Amino acid sequence: MEVEPRRAGENDSAGSDGAEITRLCRTLVPLAAAGKYAQAASTYRWVTRASSGAPLRYGDHALRLEFCALTGNEHLGLDLLSLLDGVGDHSDAVGRLEFFASAALLTRRLTETGYGEIRFVLNGPYDGLSLSRLNVRMRAAAFVEAEELDGREHTGYFTAHAEAKMAAKPVAEFVPLLPSALPRVPILPPPGLSAEELVVRAEIHNHRCEPEEARACLAAIEDVPDELVPRLTELRAIFFQGDDTEERLREAAAGFRRQGDENRFLLNQCWLGLWLVFDDQAETGVALTTVAAARLRAGSDDHAACWGEHWLAHVLSGQGRTAEAYEALRRGAERARETGDPLLHGTLLCLEASLRNGDGEDPVTTLELARAATDAFIVGNVGEKAVEAVEQTRIAYERTGSLDELDVFVEHLLATLPVGGPERLRGHLRHLRALSLIGTGRFAEAVDDAYAALGAAASKGKDTAEHWYVLVSALHGAGRFDEVLDVAPRAISLLAGSPDWDHRCRWMYADTYRALGESSRAFNEYAVLAEILEASGDTGHSYISVSMAAAEQLDLLGYGANAADFYARAADAAVAIGGGYVAATCRNAATLSRLRSGDLDAALTALDVAENAVHAVKTETAPARDHLIAQLDHVAAHVLSAAGRIREAARRALRAAETFHRIGEAESARDVDLLLEQILLGEQK
Repeated sequence: MEVEPRRAGENDSAGSDGAEITRLCRTLVPLAAAGKYAQAASTYRWVTRASSGAPLRYGDHALRLEFCALTGNEHLGLDLLSLLDGVGDHSDAVGRLEFFASAALLTRRLTETGYGEIRFVLNGPYDGLSLSRLNVRMRAAAFVEAEELDGREHTGYFTAHAEAKMAAKPVAEFVPLLPSALPRVPILPPPGLSAEELVVRAEIHNHRCEPEEARACLAAIEDVPDELVPRLTELRAIFFQGDDTEERLREAAAGFRRQGDENRFLLNQCWLGLWLVFDDQAETGVALTTVAAARLRAGSDDHAACWGEHWLAHVLSGQGRTAEAYEALRRGAERARETGDPLLHGTLLCLEASLRNGDGEDPVTTLELARAATDAFIVGNVGEKAVEAVEQTRIAYERTGSLDELDVFVEHLLATLPVGGPERLRGHLRHLRALSLIGTGRFAEAVDDAYAALGAAASKGKDTAEHWYVLVSALHGAGRFDEVLDVAPRAISLLAGSPDWDHRCRWMYADTYRALGESSRAFNEYAVLAEILEASGDTGHSYISVSMAAAEQLDLLGYGANAADFYARAADAAVAIGGGYVAATCRNAATLSRLRSGDLDAALTALDVAENAVHAVKTETAPARDHLIAQLDHVAAHVLSAAGRIREAARRALRAAETFHRIGEAESARDVDLLLEQILLGEQK
């Protein structure tokens, strides 16, 4: 029977936890190689969770990198590469070697599967390198470490070990690490294609908004016939943009002119004009594209003419000339309809819908355009563009306030999307349905959709912070807390630029530990969130709630004095925003925390502060004030009894019980009755 590994934090010994993490990391690849995919996945999730915040465990991180590289999870390993910035300064030479070698293995696998031209983003010495170049650097770094270790030991063991690790072959085609996870969609072109076939495929991918697939085709081209050089130069200028983009576009244009390919020359000029506009050469760019589009319009090539109108609309809209942009798109759409090309027709309709949404134009017209574009892309099986068209539809529905109609639209598309239709679109529709279900509190129903949406998006490298946040929200709302711990850290890492979502996700993460009874981890996460809120100047309701939650966990852990400090912070913040009632509640709680800490003098002082805070509350309704006063009397009875002031304690307890009974809070009344009995019997110390 395969059992989920023990959760992090269940063993208080950091040393034994570290040994357990290392032991389990060493089982990852063997488990996958033995076909025990479920156990390998659950083990990976556990070690990832347990390793959070431990950047110095480079040997363990190397084993996780190796697992990702050999189980079809190469792109997940990219997150671990962010640790490269500090590995060179790590004191353990073997740990450095293992990490560099595993990073070389991962980048080799990514390059072999067509992603070698992706740029690695990291604030450090490797920032901006393509993954293929990073692979070269990682191999070199691994051999440097190995040779140094071999020199010390007078052996060739480490060099041979590094070479073997970097050359390792996959042990499984794909090990799904989360429910509904899918393998990465292949982007490599079929083997054996000629240079011309690869160029044609890259051009098609360009029109379908599939840049990674296009780059993979371009990277596969070796010997280039002279007649293909201008097309290849243009594509490389488009897909590998930089300081020399304008120069390369002009070089391609000159090549088209030499070949007498007028249409390609004019389309190149359209794109060059767009580039110049966004390179602060607006006047030149607009003129260039306008003239080229007009000449294409006058020609007989319908496809070229339509793409000319498309680029012209882009240029004109960027200059605020929206009426002219709409007219260009109308001309293009009419001509595209005659070609019977759903990709071309849908592209023009979708661009107009996007511009109209952005300009706040009539949402009814925009809806018609976006829905027509969606239909066209479904017919053409163009997943990425279909997602964009549905997004424009969603925006238009939201602008009309017709969210119920949006739900109907989504359900209809899900029901009618043909088998073999764009899975990327199906995943996006399930994402929208998950959002709707969460919005109406149907969290358990949203979970499957959220998992499926994330899986479909991640398989194309299109998963976003929103996908992860929606999944965390669904899992948390459904009470599937163990799964929250698996996905929340990834969501939090992606939400740095979205404070509202980030704070909410951090709260759900902390609340999950609370729900699982892991008070220490819960407190840590609440405390981190409180610090983030305070640093951002947000000391309102969220800060107060988080500080109170942190205090509750400290009380459970037996740190009463620290809990009282957190309650005091919450009370001060509540007073600052006029929340006297909440402040008084916090003062009552802080008094009990001081008492639990064993500091009777501090508890008596805190009781005086609580008395003043409660009696200062005047604005609440009578039942609310009565509850607060009864709460204070209950707290006072505890403190006064501990101080040996039995008669006062009994009087306060009796008054609290009477008040709770009168306002219908039977459970609280029973608690006070029990306390009163203990006081009168002399059992309360």
